Amino acid sequence: MTVGPTEWPFGELAGVIDLACGKAVHAIAGERASYQPVQSCGGNPVELVKKYHRLGIRSFYIADLDAITGRPLQTALLDQMVSELDGDVLVDVGWSGLESAVAADAVSALAETHSCLGVIAATETAYSTAAVEDLAERVGGVRVCLGLDFRNGQFLLSQHLKDHSVGPKAQAAMDPANASPVGTPLGNETHDEFCDSPRHWIDHALALGIHRLVILDIAKVGKQVGTVTGEMCCEVKQAHPQVSIWSGGGIRNASDANQLLHQGCDRCLIATALHRLL
Repeated sequence: MTVGPTEWPFGELAGVIDLACGKAVHAIAGERASYQPVQSCGGNPVELVKKYHRLGIRSFYIADLDAITGRPLQTALLDQMVSELDGDVLVDVGWSGLESAVAADAVSALAETHSCLGVIAATETAYSTAAVEDLAERVGGVRVCLGLDFRNGQFLLSQHLKDHSVGPKAQAAMDPANASPVGTPLGNETHDEFCDSPRHWIDHALALGIHRLVILDIAKVGKQVGTVTGEMCCEVKQAHPQVSIWSGGGIRNASDANQLLHQGCDRCLIATALHRLL
């Protein structure tokens, strides 16, 4: 079917499922303490997968909010959900690189069990770029996805990295407006323990054989205010055509999704705008 600007490109959407305490919850603006169960499925994550499937969605993005906030990985639930899927799925487990051996082994086992699953190493939780390298060593670079997190356009780093920043210069560099163009060779200011711009993280990921990115503005999630990541998707895709980009946050309708795809996004992350169709 030819998809027009007002038709949902279901085959190029990634259904988003946020998990908290065993429930599928509705994420809004990153305010995780206030998330409520998704009404259309009564909070049942497996039922939500089935509802997305009925729309023709085969790609999924699953965020384990328990793991992201420091609680145990919801291993059994994730295993059950991924077993229901027949397309690509990315899972955010809050990877920091500081996990206990038990937690790290659980992530490795999940990836080993499901060949369709990719694991996200996101800047919001990674203690440094070394955390991305550690995950790649555990599950293989082709199974890792680098997550570039933003809040209202501001690049997000983990608290560990904030605590070990090098002062005002590093803080200024976290603003994408101050960053050098994506793909520009790294200068002497870059080192393994502190990468302070999206460009640095992308270059590091590419060197590890990682070719998938999630670009997400957390403040826009669930707000339906329009997308803000299109320009960066376009910039990254032009510099690195081989990279697969998943992006979203703020999508209001099919036109927004199609525009983001046109700007270089390969999979649009979406939940709220589809709820009325479920």
